[in-house]
Amino acid sequence: MTVSSRRFRVVDSPIGPLTLTWDDEAGAVVGVHVHDQRERGPDPAFGTPDDGACAALDDLAGELDEYFAGTRRTFSLPVDPPGTPFARAVFAALQDVPYGAVTTYGALAAAIDKPRAAQAVGTANARNPVSLLVPCHRVVTSAGHPSGGGPGVERKRLLQQLERGGP
Repeated sequence: MTVSSRRFRVVDSPIGPLTLTWDDEAGAVVGVHVHDQRERGPDPAFGTPDDGACAALDDLAGELDEYFAGTRRTFSLPVDPPGTPFARAVFAALQDVPYGAVTTYGALAAAIDKPRAAQAVGTANARNPVSLLVPCHRVVTSAGHPSGGGPGVERKRLLQQLERGGP
């Protein structure tokens, strides 16, 4: 994947602005970033600003609106999150966590046949480049609490509440 094949668009959401990144070469979403997820300036890896002609970004923005309205539980666009083979295994396991459910870092580690790697699973989860589509907010500590990283603890709580049918 080359950066020149990527396009991005910033959209508003109930959890703040999101940067959506589509890669034409991969034919997939490669990024859904919460703006203050990390303190940094514009990222050249997002590619070029979308000129409004990318149908996939139109579709993704619409699906995210439906998700936040509580009418969408799954996303239809393919995702291709960059990462190490280990991280990609974590991202694949995350996609198996159903809407409205939660799992633990330890359970995810066991799901990828790395039962002693809960901390490494947490690190990969915190670096998830396609949050919401690969639902890192559905992972909690063994005590049942959301932890930092990714979109942040408060946003994780809001997303979990949304998926449980809350306001």
